[in-house]
Amino acid sequence: MPILRYLESPLDDLLRRAAARDADAPAVTVAGTGAGAGAGVSFAALDREADRVAHYVRRAAGRAGAVVAAATTLDAVFPAVYYGTVRSGHPLALLDPLTGPAALYEVCSAAGAEIAFVPAALAGLLAGLGDRLPLLHTVVLTDTPADTAADTPAGAGGGVPLARALASVPAGVSARTPAPGVEAVACLQFAPDGAGRLKGVRLTHRNLLAGAAQTALAHRLGSSSVVLNHLPHYHAVHLNSAVHAGARQVLCPDPDPFGALEAAARVGATHFYAPPARLHRLAGDTRLGGAAARTGGHRLSALHVSGGALEPGRARRLRDVLRVPVLQGYGLTEVCALSHHQPPGSRPGLGAVGVPLPGTECRVVLPGGALPAPVWSTGQVQIRGPQLSPGPPAGPGVRPDADGWLSTGDAGYLDADGGLHLVDAPRSVSA
Repeated sequence: MPILRYLESPLDDLLRRAAARDADAPAVTVAGTGAGAGAGVSFAALDREADRVAHYVRRAAGRAGAVVAAATTLDAVFPAVYYGTVRSGHPLALLDPLTGPAALYEVCSAAGAEIAFVPAALAGLLAGLGDRLPLLHTVVLTDTPADTAADTPAGAGGGVPLARALASVPAGVSARTPAPGVEAVACLQFAPDGAGRLKGVRLTHRNLLAGAAQTALAHRLGSSSVVLNHLPHYHAVHLNSAVHAGARQVLCPDPDPFGALEAAARVGATHFYAPPARLHRLAGDTRLGGAAARTGGHRLSALHVSGGALEPGRARRLRDVLRVPVLQGYGLTEVCALSHHQPPGSRPGLGAVGVPLPGTECRVVLPGGALPAPVWSTGQVQIRGPQLSPGPPAGPGVRPDADGWLSTGDAGYLDADGGLHLVDAPRSVSA
């Protein structure tokens, strides 16, 4: 098993180090022909923009510890907001950009958000919530031109455009607050718990640094990797693991999975991340069997199923046509999204999610206790590792026991090789 090594420093040092290693290397590029297509930023430019965001957040917050919320939009703006907020020393609460008003209120209220970086659509929802979020005093629009008139819905009444907010921030000035400890909370993440409620998790700098290193090792990411992200919104684990490795990220916001596959071939993608619904559509696309689509490019090494489980028959279809493995993962919000992965060569199977990431332990215990279940016997899945939130949860949720084991609430069994197979997973996510 690869040796796990990760930084013992603030999370945003991932970006600092990537910029120092290869300043001009492309960090993030947007593929396609829609809004924002062609936009790209190097590691050095992304690091400078994160500095500007950090300056702005510290000034706008007005006090230590104020929580900043940010929508995880799949664009070149979110990485700067993400690392800039972390660099400012303020906790960051992540918002699903596709969320509705009820969930938006629940997350912002539970987090105590005072500043929000959101696209105009979410800003409109926040405006509709009015006095229900009394702590929220600043809304920054991440998709609105700086010259938008102040009396328009996307103007001052609905927030300030990001470019205008940063206009007074000095360029080229390194932003560094006193470095927080690695056990300080860096991020608040919220996800459905399977019972119709949102569970909140506090993730430390150490959790996120470990998760980045573990995912980069498991997925074999390096500085020559090109990661095509075809998810509906950014997953922090994919952002952090790519920056940790110095890999280039290509964002594909076009919802057409076949178009994303063509983009993967054009950019020489080595890794392709997509949710199961899009991969399900791709497997049934009549264009998939065409000679030009036999591969997603000669460099493509794997399709990674992210955010859920793909039906094994569809996975086999993609594997056979594209001639690359289709790999499933498993995890929870409490573990920065990922605890298990399928190595290349794994066969698609119902409930099969692979082996633990480097540095992660997994056990299956018999119902009602901590006695290990025999191999092939179903029990409750428990996990332990450095990417696991120490708690307490930010809202409804669970926390590890005194020995660091988290009971996932999922049922499964281990095979003779240590691979995990889920039988019932009401609250898990896959990444």
